[in-house]
Amino acid sequence: MSRAGSSLGLPSSPPAPRARSTSPASLELKKRLDQWIGVPLVRAFGLIGRRRGPRPFPQDVRHVVLAKLWGIGNLAMLLPYVAAVRRRFPRARVTFVTLARNRSLLEGQPGIDAILTLREGGVAAPLQDLVRVARELRRDRVDLFLDFEQFLRTAGLLARIAGARFVAGFDTPRQHRAPLYDVTVPCLGDRHMALGFAELVRAAGVPTEGCASHEVAVLPESAARLRTRLAEDLPRPWIVLHPGSGDNFPGRRWPLERFATTGAALVREHGGTLLLTGGGSEAPLLAELGARLTAAEVPFRDLGGVLDLPMLVAMLARADLLLSNDTGPVHLAAAVRTPVVAFYGPNSPRLYGPLGADHRALYKPLPCSPCLTNQNGKSSRCKLPVCIRRIHVDEAFAAANELLARRVARSAVATS
Repeated sequence: MSRAGSSLGLPSSPPAPRARSTSPASLELKKRLDQWIGVPLVRAFGLIGRRRGPRPFPQDVRHVVLAKLWGIGNLAMLLPYVAAVRRRFPRARVTFVTLARNRSLLEGQPGIDAILTLREGGVAAPLQDLVRVARELRRDRVDLFLDFEQFLRTAGLLARIAGARFVAGFDTPRQHRAPLYDVTVPCLGDRHMALGFAELVRAAGVPTEGCASHEVAVLPESAARLRTRLAEDLPRPWIVLHPGSGDNFPGRRWPLERFATTGAALVREHGGTLLLTGGGSEAPLLAELGARLTAAEVPFRDLGGVLDLPMLVAMLARADLLLSNDTGPVHLAAAVRTPVVAFYGPNSPRLYGPLGADHRALYKPLPCSPCLTNQNGKSSRCKLPVCIRRIHVDEAFAAANELLARRVARSAVATS
């Protein structure tokens, strides 16, 4: 088995710089701008709405817009409702509004006719894109606008500026968003967001019976590119480690050394290969994890920053287990039916845990837990996230070992 310095190990030279995503500080600034600018605008639209009175639901819906900016995991929970919208309004066009970084995930997904995107770097570019998207939507009249943002006001304001005939969204405590919408549903802190999204869709007159909680199609071309990238016959099972946490609040990260210890123990128990994933800005995190695995003589492949979102979905679909912090790949893996062990602390699994019997959400709440909520705009000032550090290696190994043994047994039966 190849190890350090080879195709399965840590490169002998430092990895090349990878593209950077939005920094946590930049994301917090955007949240503040959304609040400082958005709240007065919401109040203004509220006054206009009270003068005009309630607006009726359109009788002939020809154009439906679904909007979700941040949150790859949220997109996995929203895609099942694209088909539901199409069934309810078979003659309607379906447009998705999201961040530019999410376009590749949505392209090729069934039922979406158009994707409009906003850049997120700096301040000027997002504002320019908001104006551009609003103009496009005004030219192609929107009959129904579904805003799936939980606390940001940007998408709801876009709907109003674009002149959407009917807008549905969440009424989130302390976020002052309700005046933007013709119909609202409560955004509850103890209800899973997949159930909240379903209620919002139903409030807009779209039945959700038979819809899965998570759904992402594996695109054939992405699966082919993955086979080219992983040309070697990597030993099975494939165990994915995702030690990062995206842009928002690094305090969601389970300690790196525990990822390494748990991953190494699973390989010693079951054989196989560890696959490391993460965004381009998480390269240092993955390099440190790789160094620990190299020292432990555990076979691995660092895929951080080299897989686009469709390839990540294809890889998760072929994997046997994912160990991850509370972040997008948890829900992508759940959408392709790959078992997940996920670590929670600042955020609650009741809101964002993986759903299903083949997943485990590990959570040791403190009196201050959770400190990341939709009510506070998913912002935390915690400097010492003791909650997630209370999850120990033996608990993670026990959960992962159970799921992996079950997965390996099922694979053996399927191939026998």
